[in-house]
Amino acid sequence: MCAKTRKAVRYEVLGRVESEELSAFPGKLIDISTHGCKIHYSNPVAVSLENEYTIKIKFTDQSLPDQLTMICQPVWACEDSGTTDIGMKFLHSPDTDTLLKYITILHIDSQNTGDIKNQIVESECQFI
Repeated sequence: MCAKTRKAVRYEVLGRVESEELSAFPGKLIDISTHGCKIHYSNPVAVSLENEYTIKIKFTDQSLPDQLTMICQPVWACEDSGTTDIGMKFLHSPDTDTLLKYITILHIDSQNTGDIKNQIVESECQFI
């Protein structure tokens, strides 16, 4: 789906996605928004666009929630050379409120990283 037609900004974050309904192996979170996410599996995954799936997202960033449990419905799936990418739409889930807080943090972080002045800790060089 074209980025211009998306309902919300997607943020590139790393995480692990687990869903026994989809695959015995974990997937990799590619990006996330308030409305959905993209998941990459290194193996073929049989996915039904009519079904709802429960996924558990575990983030690699320590400043983020340990885990989100989300109920999703696939919007699209693409299998290529033994790998599978799935675009998920979030439905009302147990961790919807936590997701919204998390997206707010990502939005603030994305606004702050554009200016190099915010990334400078000390103005003096030190040799180690």
